[in-house]
Amino acid sequence: MKQAIFIVILLSLITFGTGYADDPKKYPGLESSSRLQPQPSVPETLIFKKEGADAKKYTKFLFDPVEIYKEQDAGFGGVSREDIKTIADFMKSEFARVLQGKYEIVKKPGPGVLRIKLTLAGFELTRPALAVMTRVIPVALALNLGKSAAGMQGSFTGSVTFAGEFFDSETNTLLYAFLTKRGPNAMDVTAVFTGLDAAKIAITEIAEKFIETVDRVQGVVKK
Repeated sequence: MKQAIFIVILLSLITFGTGYADDPKKYPGLESSSRLQPQPSVPETLIFKKEGADAKKYTKFLFDPVEIYKEQDAGFGGVSREDIKTIADFMKSEFARVLQGKYEIVKKPGPGVLRIKLTLAGFELTRPALAVMTRVIPVALALNLGKSAAGMQGSFTGSVTFAGEFFDSETNTLLYAFLTKRGPNAMDVTAVFTGLDAAKIAITEIAEKFIETVDRVQGVVKK
């Protein structure tokens, strides 16, 4: 038992420095890839915004089927097709959920309709047993606290890499895009119970940020 605990602590020390890099790779298979630019204040995130784009005019939303990135640089090593599909389906359902009841989701292009294309580029599974141990053993817990403060991925905790591309539905002009690699806060214990929890939590956080941005653009005041 002592040897197992030592191994977990050692692995935590090794992975302490493997947080998010400043700039993620651009995934050249994405339509927006060449236009995405790093954001110094947001680690592992690239963003594009078309100059002069008027976000306020878009009050309806049209979803493309979620794409699963199929180029050689996709990040699905060791992940089953079933899990990949589960996360892809969850992406669409979360973005639709935050819009429902507030904005109209339509099935055809038209005036004021923003077309949303989501692409799942990769994700890492959480290793629940090891992740839980690193939040219990004092030394490993201290390391995860440090990661939490630095906004880094927790030890043995998964992450998700995905893109959102937003087009004028009538002209197919790319207006906005992002590519991000995200994991939940290193001390979020709800993210370590199953292999997919971390990816789902990260997707929910991005979807919530998305609706906050839409509301702000449309002048919606929180009650």
